[in-house]
Amino acid sequence: MLNDQTFEFSQARLRLKDSLRFQMRQSGGSITYLIEDDITGRFFRVGLAQYTFMTMLDGNRTVSTAMMKTSTLLREHAINETEAASLCKWAIESGLVESETGNSAARRHEQHEQQQQQKLMSYLNPMMVRIPLFNPDTLVSTISRFTGFLISPLGAMLWLTVVAFGFFQLLSNWDAFFANRVNSFGAEDFIWIAVTWVILKLIHELSHSLVCKKYGGRVGSCGILILLMIPMPFVDVTSSWRFDNKWKRILTSAAGMLSEVFIAAIACYVWANSKPGPVQYHAGNIIITASLHTLLFNINPLMRFDGYYMLADWLEIPNLSPSGRGWLKGIFNWMYFGNKPAPLKETAFRGLAVRIYGVLAMLWFFTIAIGLSLAASGLIEGFGLIVAAIGIVMWVGIPLFKLCKYVTFGTDTDRPNRAWFAMAMLLTVCIVGGFLYACPSPTVVSAPIVIEYEQLSVVRSNGTGFVKSVHVTDGQNVQAGDLLITLENPELEQELKSLVIDIDISKLRINAFFNKEKISEVLLEQESLASLEKRKIELEQRIGDLIIVAPQSGEVLARELDIVAGRHFTPGTEILSIGRPGEIQALALTRQTDIDWVAANPTAEVDLLIWGRDKDSLIPGKISLINPRARDDLPHEAFAATVGGPLAVVPRSQVESGSEDQQEQDLMLTQPRVPVEISLADIDRATLLPGQTGQLIVRARDESIGTYFANNLVRFIRANNLRSHGL
Repeated sequence: MLNDQTFEFSQARLRLKDSLRFQMRQSGGSITYLIEDDITGRFFRVGLAQYTFMTMLDGNRTVSTAMMKTSTLLREHAINETEAASLCKWAIESGLVESETGNSAARRHEQHEQQQQQKLMSYLNPMMVRIPLFNPDTLVSTISRFTGFLISPLGAMLWLTVVAFGFFQLLSNWDAFFANRVNSFGAEDFIWIAVTWVILKLIHELSHSLVCKKYGGRVGSCGILILLMIPMPFVDVTSSWRFDNKWKRILTSAAGMLSEVFIAAIACYVWANSKPGPVQYHAGNIIITASLHTLLFNINPLMRFDGYYMLADWLEIPNLSPSGRGWLKGIFNWMYFGNKPAPLKETAFRGLAVRIYGVLAMLWFFTIAIGLSLAASGLIEGFGLIVAAIGIVMWVGIPLFKLCKYVTFGTDTDRPNRAWFAMAMLLTVCIVGGFLYACPSPTVVSAPIVIEYEQLSVVRSNGTGFVKSVHVTDGQNVQAGDLLITLENPELEQELKSLVIDIDISKLRINAFFNKEKISEVLLEQESLASLEKRKIELEQRIGDLIIVAPQSGEVLARELDIVAGRHFTPGTEILSIGRPGEIQALALTRQTDIDWVAANPTAEVDLLIWGRDKDSLIPGKISLINPRARDDLPHEAFAATVGGPLAVVPRSQVESGSEDQQEQDLMLTQPRVPVEISLADIDRATLLPGQTGQLIVRARDESIGTYFANNLVRFIRANNLRSHGL
C-alpha cells in the first residue's frame, strides 16, 4: 500500500477530501473540471479522464480497482498506469486526496515539514519572493460599491474615449515629448519614476480585485512580491477561475493593464496641455512608467502575469504553461532516455499553440534567467554577486542536481535507460562542441562611419565679443586670409579711446615738465606713458582678434551661420570649420571590445558601406590612424541618435557636475568609442560628400564562435563587476 517510503499505487486506497468542489467546464471543445478546495481556497483544473479517475477514489477502492472502473467508463480515453501514478502523486502533494496513513500524526507532521521546506525555499529565492500580508476582501467590497459603474458598457465607452483622445494628444506632440522627456531622461529621474511606479502598481492590483469582486469572486490575500529586490504589490484573485464565462476571467486579468492605460491617457492630455514644470514632469513619468511596464511584463504571455492568463483563457487551454512544459519534458525524455512521449490532449490548432508556447517560454526563461542574474550582479556592491549566485543555483543548479539524481538512482516507479542517456549526451556534446569549435565567429567587425574632410581647420574665437557681421555662408569657398566674421566689443573700444586720450595727456605733461626742467617728474611721467602705450598695444591686439579670417583655403562648414548674429563668443568658442574639397576621409567610431583586433590587423581588408548606395557597392579603404585612447566626446553630430545617427548620446551637463555652463548641444556618448581614420582612394573621394554616413566592415576574424562568445561574456562580467564591485 502507499506509505512514506514507497508508491505501490495498485493497492493503495486513496480518498478525496470532503472539502473539494467540482465544476464542469467546456474548454476548447473538450470537457474540463475546476476543483476548488474550500479550506485552502486553492483552485485546480483537470481533464475528464482525470476527474473520472479521482471520483473513484473513495477510500475503499484500491487504485487498481479505480483504474479498471475508469477504463470501463471511458475505454480508450482512460488514463494509463503511469498517468495514474503521476496523478495520485500530484493529488497527494496538492492536498486533494488522503492515503490510509494520511490522517496519522506522523503523516500530518511530514506534510507540515514539506510545506515549511517549500516555503523556506521560496524565501531563499532572491529573484522572486512572495510575502502575503492580509486579506483585503472586506476593504475591496467597500470600495466596489462606489466603482461598480466603471465595469459596465458605459465604463467601456468612457475608457475608449479617454484613451483614444489622450494618446492622440501624445502622438500629435510626440517629437516634443521624445526630446523633452524621453531623450533627456537622467539618473535623477529614477526616484520619481519609482514613486510613480509604486502608486500605479497599487491601482493596478486594486483594479484586479474590483473586477473580480464585481463578478462574484473573492480576494483571498494581498501582499508584496519582491522581484529582483524590487517590491511590488500583488493580490490573489484565483477565485476568478470559478467564473463560467471566459471573457469575465479575461477582463479580470486585463483590469490592471486597462487601468494603467487609462491613467496614462489622462497623463498624455495633461502633459500636452501644460507648460514645462512639475505638472508636466510628473505626467511624463506616468506615461513612461505605465506604458513600459505594461509592455515588458504585464502583457507578456511568456511570464506568469496578466498576459499569460488572458492568452490561456482566450485559447481555452487552462494549463497552457504546464502543458507546454510537459510536452517539452516528453520530448527531452524521448531524446535522452528513449521514452515515447505521451500524446498531447490538445489537438489541431490548440496542440500547435501548446508546442509553440512551450518552446518560446523555455527560450524566454533562459533569457530572463541570464538577464536577471547579470542585472543582479551589478545591483549592490558585493551583495549583488551573492544574489546572482543564488539565482543561478536555484534556476540551473537544482534542476541539474535532480537530473543527475534521477539518472543515478531513478525513482520508485521509473528506471532510466542509462545507456541511451549516455549515448544521447555524448552525441549532444559532440554536436554542440563541434559547432562551437569548428564554426567561425561572426566574421565582421563593424562600426558607424561619417565621411569628413581630411584636413579640417576648426575656426575658433580668439577674443571676447558679440557677432557684428557674418561675411560668409555655409558651403562657400574661401581663400586663406579671407574675412569670415567680425565681432565687436564696445567696452574694449571705449577703453581704447579713453587710453588714447590718456596717452595724449601724458605726452603734454612730459613736455610741460621738460620745459620747466623738472627732470624727476619727466622720468616718472615717461614710465607712466610707457605703461599706457603697452596697455594700448594689448587692447589693439584684443580688438584685432575680433576680426576672424580663414586659416586656409577651402569650403566653409557651418549650418547655423544665419542665426549667430548678435551672439556672444568667448575665447576658444568653435564657430565654423573649413575643409578642402576633394580631401576627405572616413571617420569610424569603433567599440573598445573590437579595437584590439582592429589594431592587431592594420592591413586587414576594410570596406565601407555608404547608406543610400547599393549594398553590393562597397568602397575599399585603408586604416591610416587609430586613436590611442577611447573618447566620449562626439566628433561629428551625424553619429548622434538625436539626429538619426546610430549611437546613444546624452547632454554632458546631465552626467558631469560643473558643466551646466556648457552649450545644450554639447553631447557625449553613453559608451566611449575609439576613433579610427580611414583613407580613401582618389576615385572614391570624387564621388563622396562630407556628412555622408555608413558602416565600416572589417572581415576575416579568425576565432571560433565558442571562443568569441566566451571572450565577450568574460569581458562583460569583468567590466560589470569592476564597475559595481571593484573586482
